[in-house]
Amino acid sequence: MPRNTIFPAKIMNNLSEDLLVLIALTAVIGAAVYYFYALNWPGIIISLILIIGAFILYRRRRRPEHEPSGGAAAATRHGKIILIVYGLSYLAMMLILLAARTERALISPWEMVNYGFFWLYGLASLLLALLLLLKESGRWKILLLSAHYFLSFAVALIVYQIGYGFDPFVHRATMELIAAKGLVLPKPPYYLGQYGLIVIISRLSGLTIHFLNQVLVPLLSALFLPPAIYRFLISDDQTATTESRTGNLNYLVILFLLAMTFSPFILTTPQNLGYLFLMLTVLAGLSRRPLAPVFLLALATVAIHPLTGLPALAWATWLAYERRREKLTPRSKKTLAWSIWLFIALGLPGALFWSNGHSLNNLNSGWSAWFAPLQQLIAEPSSAGREDWLLNLIYFLAHNYNLLIIAAIVAAFWFARRLELARRRLLLNGPLFMSTALITAYLLSRQINFNDLIDYEQAAYADRLPIIVMIFCLPLLAEAGRALIGRILTRPRLERAWWLACGLILLLASLYLSYPRFDKYWNSRGYSTSANDLAAVRSIADRATGPYVVLANQQVSAAALQEFGFDHYYESAAGPLYFYPIPTGGPLYQYYLDMVYKNPVPANLDGACRLAGVPAVYLIVNKYWHQSGRIINEAKLQADSWWDINGAVYIFAYSC
Repeated sequence: MPRNTIFPAKIMNNLSEDLLVLIALTAVIGAAVYYFYALNWPGIIISLILIIGAFILYRRRRRPEHEPSGGAAAATRHGKIILIVYGLSYLAMMLILLAARTERALISPWEMVNYGFFWLYGLASLLLALLLLLKESGRWKILLLSAHYFLSFAVALIVYQIGYGFDPFVHRATMELIAAKGLVLPKPPYYLGQYGLIVIISRLSGLTIHFLNQVLVPLLSALFLPPAIYRFLISDDQTATTESRTGNLNYLVILFLLAMTFSPFILTTPQNLGYLFLMLTVLAGLSRRPLAPVFLLALATVAIHPLTGLPALAWATWLAYERRREKLTPRSKKTLAWSIWLFIALGLPGALFWSNGHSLNNLNSGWSAWFAPLQQLIAEPSSAGREDWLLNLIYFLAHNYNLLIIAAIVAAFWFARRLELARRRLLLNGPLFMSTALITAYLLSRQINFNDLIDYEQAAYADRLPIIVMIFCLPLLAEAGRALIGRILTRPRLERAWWLACGLILLLASLYLSYPRFDKYWNSRGYSTSANDLAAVRSIADRATGPYVVLANQQVSAAALQEFGFDHYYESAAGPLYFYPIPTGGPLYQYYLDMVYKNPVPANLDGACRLAGVPAVYLIVNKYWHQSGRIINEAKLQADSWWDINGAVYIFAYSC
């Protein structure tokens, strides 16, 4: 191969590897410096010195890795034409998303996006699949895949001008306070990896925390997942033989893995960033790499979120045990294996209880309570309704998603047992070992009830464990996908075209299902924070003549966080009380529910007045709220005064 075709591939591979190591080191060291000191300028300088020193040590010890085959070889004429059309389609999709950008309160981004976007996405995916099948381009195919991943992950990022979700507003307000004061007390030992990473990058680059908090997970997922999956796929001894027979099927596997849906990667939260680093840790552990980068990624995951970090750390420890198991006595093998397994199965429920800081209500009892979570997880197979065939197909997949994923994982185990892979033992035993421990942890966690959590939040943390199980099974699914695509590529042309059409439909369905939806089958219900919400919280602040609290839904509370941060707290019998309902399980939110679901009368505000010790309470009712017309008309009769913001948000003032 000519020298100039290898050089760009090596540089690009090293840049990807070095950037990931730098980000992981920043998360780990930034979290440690913040926890033991602060992230003021001295703390950031200390962090920077430690990061650079650790990175230099890592580079010196790094072993040369297998590089992707094929560099930047010149494309054929047909390849250039396909690439140009793909680029034009990509640009058109970006323009459609930018045209849909809005400050309105939305249930779904698809309310604003022209449906031509889906036709273009299908066309672009087809063109990308054709490009990936070409023998040319080499490493540049990873760049195309990263670009396609980013487009898939960035719909909410682009369409929601103010921001999507609720948690990002809370985390952003916390990070802005850290950036301003150096620290926030008390310092919980979780989320610090994301906080340290964003605050340090913001201080060094000048980029705003708002921007970084929006783009971090979609961008890092697009940058690092395709190369990580590729390195995993090419790391087995049999890969070279397989690729020579079937072409560039590894790249096709990366593309069609998007069909599994990808909602965790569309929004930046510590949990979602933890999912990303856990996935990178799992893939690195099975890519025949030294254990040092695997442990580094695991430690970064711990620093970002303990719920994903503890399984990542257990995974790295299990890999170290597997590499040295031949040197251990039979008794030592059993002791170490069971210790790691119990660390996950019992440690995660314990960490869940400790990290939440909620008082325990009781434990469920009886066999039905133990098997109910599994029944809810699998659910009953169901079909969609009687609308058009495409929506029927999409919601057939949505309604049976868990069952289909379980079937795919079982099939992947069966495939992997039959494949001639040098790493087959690790590939089979690793996911099985971790999955059984995680499922046990899930069942134990679902038995715990907390006094001060709303019913629908009781299982919120435990329900993330099945997602972690799926992450550990991802390498199996990738190997099975490679075997399946390899067989398809040997079939007659018409049959290959039929399978390609099925794959493209799955990609479109995955894109649609990965975001909130509002259609004939589904109502995601949660609205986004709007410009009217921001105007409402500012208008109350301008009119108020003294201390006050506000009763509102969580997206209006998110607007208050964006406008005022965490500067407005009152001492109360329930502890420090923010002047908007945060969290939704807190006492102020319950008073808000009493006002909107019972009667918006002053008597229902007495508890809020006494709790906060303030002379005024405001009620905010969004026009989109259920039965808002009735609530607004009744509140007008009872409130001391009222006004509205563009007919979309109504504000009612009450004296205590």
